[in-house]
Amino acid sequence: MAFIDDLSVIVDLLVLVAVVIFYTGFLVWFHTLYRKDPARAYAHLREGGFVLGLLGGILGLFALWGEFVWPLTIATPGGDLTVYNVFFGDPLILIAVLLVAFGFAVWAKLPTHFIGVMAVASGGGVIYYGYIGYQNSLTLDHLETFLLFIAWGALAIGSYGATLFVDWFVIGAQNPSAGPLASSTTPAYPRMWTVLIFAFLVVVILAGIAAIWYGQDIVWGHLRGLGP
Repeated sequence: MAFIDDLSVIVDLLVLVAVVIFYTGFLVWFHTLYRKDPARAYAHLREGGFVLGLLGGILGLFALWGEFVWPLTIATPGGDLTVYNVFFGDPLILIAVLLVAFGFAVWAKLPTHFIGVMAVASGGGVIYYGYIGYQNSLTLDHLETFLLFIAWGALAIGSYGATLFVDWFVIGAQNPSAGPLASSTTPAYPRMWTVLIFAFLVVVILAGIAAIWYGQDIVWGHLRGLGP
């Protein structure tokens, strides 16, 4: 059976994930800290959680399919690339699980910091996969791939602080028991949380740029070879 490389649509989905996280995060911050409207913040969080869960489910299907169908080795002019399915499939499954779990937790008004803790562990794993791939030249474009893994691993790690914000001040306004510790639903240090959220959004932007760069140089660039 011929090998079907679906990395292009996977990169498309990653770009969409970054866009939705940024847009949702900004709106949630805006309505929570700036407008003091937790009900509207939660409404936007629910919509963002639904879309992220949907994108995560689609990513998970592609990742599982790749784990079973993508070949262990691919012959290239520069030599065989090994464990292709593991190198890309494993991190994508981790990301998919986080997105689906976050979307479900938001809709069920459950604590999201559990997903944040998993994200820290998963993000470290994604960065490790990228490092091993870079060290052992598992792809032909070592730097672009490594930066992609670093950016998305950092995004996963940075999401822990964002989940704490969500549990204390957004979901917590609807379900006070969602926070990891008893706390007021009004932030005592709004500037600190603003800095944290905007730092997280910067990481989201970098992850989106890394996905676009990877897609432009490696995946979408393949389309140029189809022309006359």
